[in-house]
Amino acid sequence: MLGKLRPVGSRIPNPDAVSTTEKFPWHRDYRAEFTSSGTAALAMAISLAVSRKAAISPPEVIIPAYGCPDLVAAIVANGGKPVLADLIPDTGVMDESQVRGAVTSQTVAVVAAGLLGFPERLEVLAKICNDLELFLIEDSAQCFPPASTENPWADAVVVSFGRGKPINLMGGGALLVRVELEKDARDVIERFPLLKAKAGVIWRLKRRLFHLLMARYPFFVLEKLPFLNIGDTKYQECSAICRVAMSELMVLAGIDDFFSRPLTYPLYDRELKPLEQFGWKKLEGEGASVQNPRIRYGLLAPTEDVRDQACRALNSSGIGASRFYGQTLAKIEGLQDLCGSGYFPVAEDFASRLLTLPCHEDVKADDVALVARILLGLYEN
Repeated sequence: MLGKLRPVGSRIPNPDAVSTTEKFPWHRDYRAEFTSSGTAALAMAISLAVSRKAAISPPEVIIPAYGCPDLVAAIVANGGKPVLADLIPDTGVMDESQVRGAVTSQTVAVVAAGLLGFPERLEVLAKICNDLELFLIEDSAQCFPPASTENPWADAVVVSFGRGKPINLMGGGALLVRVELEKDARDVIERFPLLKAKAGVIWRLKRRLFHLLMARYPFFVLEKLPFLNIGDTKYQECSAICRVAMSELMVLAGIDDFFSRPLTYPLYDRELKPLEQFGWKKLEGEGASVQNPRIRYGLLAPTEDVRDQACRALNSSGIGASRFYGQTLAKIEGLQDLCGSGYFPVAEDFASRLLTLPCHEDVKADDVALVARILLGLYEN
């Protein structure tokens, strides 16, 4: 094995290269405020929800039982309480009955978190939120463009520009607020400090270094350094919530770059189809977004043991496969007290069987063929 294919991370666009995009995908229904990170954008969105029901303490926010720890961090930063909802079997979306059952008099919002390129069922969640007068936030950190750009179901939308996200600007994010709510939202948004940001010399040097380190052999070496903890899922408090005066041209360059990437998932669909006879399932979504480039390709193995065996075999052969978050939010270190002791059997089953595969622009047909040989090889003899 010479080097290793990184599990996630697309190349960073040239901020001076804007070719075709003239307007943001959300320009019709939402207004954007750029932020220091996707987590900061989510914290701001939750602040909007809390401000609408200021008398409630502590405010509760419903989130999926399987997801990024940053969901919890954004809620806690607002003095809120995360309330977990279980999933629909073999999917990453919340069960409607579980969401309704989680609502109390303290609930202020529901976060519809997309997963692995697939958005939540926004139409279903929007009905719940409309019925119960709750604020709906689409967390589109792993999906682009946000599903609400097709139909403005969400009151607010969160986008991330971090290194493992669809648009990689090495940091930053955006809070999108529906135009009807923008006037009232400004009072809350403008409470957060405003920083300046530009693609200067240091940013460009970091861009070059990132591209160098993400190549196969440098990444193989980088992953071996224990102090970097590459791929670990950890809870970190959301301490810096700031607005950023970010260059719109840089964001537009990122959007252009995203849509110009080759589609890798059809190769996986074709090569891995024989796995279905052994109980494997690919993760699927709905709507136009499923046709767009993805940051990871998701599979559910028939059992946890098979998933772990597959993950080890792929990584030892130079393919950066991942268990992703690895467990439900309630079981991640540092979150047990914050998320309570509820039991979420579907989410736990999902976490135990999920395997993700690289789906960025450096994945080649030979890589996908190797993945297929390794996974199908588990069933030889």
